[in-house]
Amino acid sequence: MPLSLLDLVQEKKKVFVLLGPGGVGKTTCSIGLAVYAAMQGKRVGLLSIDPARRLASALGLSFEGKPTVLKFDEALAGSVEASMLDQKAMFDHMVHRYAPSPEVAEKIIRHPLYLAASTHLSGSIEYMALARLQEMVEDRRYEIVVLDTPPDGHALDFLSRPDVLSRFREQRVMNWLVKPFLFAAKLGIGRLMNLGEKLMGGVAQVTGFKALQSLAEFLVLIQQVIDGFHSASEKVLKTLRDSSTSFFLVTAPTPPGIRTGLALGTQLGAIGYGLDGVILNRLLLREIRRELGAYQTEESPQQAGKLSAAAFLSQLGQRKINEQGVRSELLAKLSKIHARELITLEIDEKPYAIHNPSSLFQFASSFVVKD
Repeated sequence: MPLSLLDLVQEKKKVFVLLGPGGVGKTTCSIGLAVYAAMQGKRVGLLSIDPARRLASALGLSFEGKPTVLKFDEALAGSVEASMLDQKAMFDHMVHRYAPSPEVAEKIIRHPLYLAASTHLSGSIEYMALARLQEMVEDRRYEIVVLDTPPDGHALDFLSRPDVLSRFREQRVMNWLVKPFLFAAKLGIGRLMNLGEKLMGGVAQVTGFKALQSLAEFLVLIQQVIDGFHSASEKVLKTLRDSSTSFFLVTAPTPPGIRTGLALGTQLGAIGYGLDGVILNRLLLREIRRELGAYQTEESPQQAGKLSAAAFLSQLGQRKINEQGVRSELLAKLSKIHARELITLEIDEKPYAIHNPSSLFQFASSFVVKD
């Protein structure tokens, strides 16, 4: 008999990673799952990459990345402490953590190349999110950590290359460029400027000495930090691969949701991660589904009045077909790819806006269903 979501929360898992297409309510489901785990008495840490600002403001989340305890009118047996990722602040924190001294850390942070890299380097937001995830996993205040990943294919970048920054040290060009400056640095950072041009030789004349010098100085300063990044990458990769980490796909019963969800679930398996479950969000209300099913088996035309006009009824019928497609296509194929029976959590489309703690608590209660 397969495990249920309740089993995973109560006994099995330390980390829940939610991924899915954009616009399917993935962030809301991430928060809902965190609140559901807190309902079971767990101390939960939630990390969101890019929540809607309205929802973040309603929950009192800090846009500077500071953890915020979510407060509800209803009592929770556990607790939820939520954070939004502040990419630059996390990058600065990592530099201070791994630099050989506070002075070197400040030099790095003030360097123009660092200012650009910490906000614009490809993959850095994914790396910083993983680094923050690892810190939360190691924080004993949290029994469970829920991670809301970037949408669509960004989540796969996020998971497939946690060592994006540490790869700097493996680049031969970088090693060749920085080597003479490492030699000069041993003589004292003050002599670097005088010796650099001679050490770089003709290369500086071709590419511009100042630009090369600035880059090499930066690499001299940051080399130990990059080694620290590499160590952190190895830790988070181990965490992601560990059996205590669970992956859930969030999608909606629309043709794009089915296609993108299947692609994400397939690629997740291709890079070596196992999927535990699927959250089907924004399904037709069960009452409508039941009534629609009764109408479609009823021959009397008078039954049409039970729902609405013919056009609206046709749309409802198409939605039901799409939802059946999710069950027959998406779930069957992903179960085969991941060689396991997937937990399926069905969340009806809500007749209310999820924009404050009360509505969020009500939404999280939807997770208390038979898996």
